[in-house]
Amino acid sequence: MAIDQKPDKDQKTEKPKPLVFRDNPEVKKKIDAYKKANPDDVLYYTRLVREYPERAIETFVYHRVQKHDTDMKLIEKQLPQAKNFYTSQTPEAKARIDRDVEGTSPFFKDKAFVQAVFREKDRQTRKEFTNPAAATTAPAAAPKVAA
Repeated sequence: MAIDQKPDKDQKTEKPKPLVFRDNPEVKKKIDAYKKANPDDVLYYTRLVREYPERAIETFVYHRVQKHDTDMKLIEKQLPQAKNFYTSQTPEAKARIDRDVEGTSPFFKDKAFVQAVFREKDRQTRKEFTNPAAATTAPAAAPKVAA
């Protein structure tokens, strides 16, 4: 389940707010089905949390790191194309991309950059469809023929 709020990093003296969790019945059904299908996993994780809470935290964080690594493999493939697209853009488009990436943690910088480039590319594509006059003045791409 996801947490609704993140504590501010500046709240050193104030008492932290209690965590508030969302309740999603669809997710709950999936979790319950997994628990029924894998009772040994449920027992293992229950014991892990009770007997070794630090290890449970490390296990949770490690799963997040694995997901990040998987995401980064895709991002590494997309990054050269994103950089080429970025260099060919107008200063206004570059400023929008830079604004999207600004303030991002260095750990997520490349992922945020690729996502910002995709958003800009999508914005430009939608602009072409909503303004057909500009699209007719642009050079037409050669039709692709399936081999």
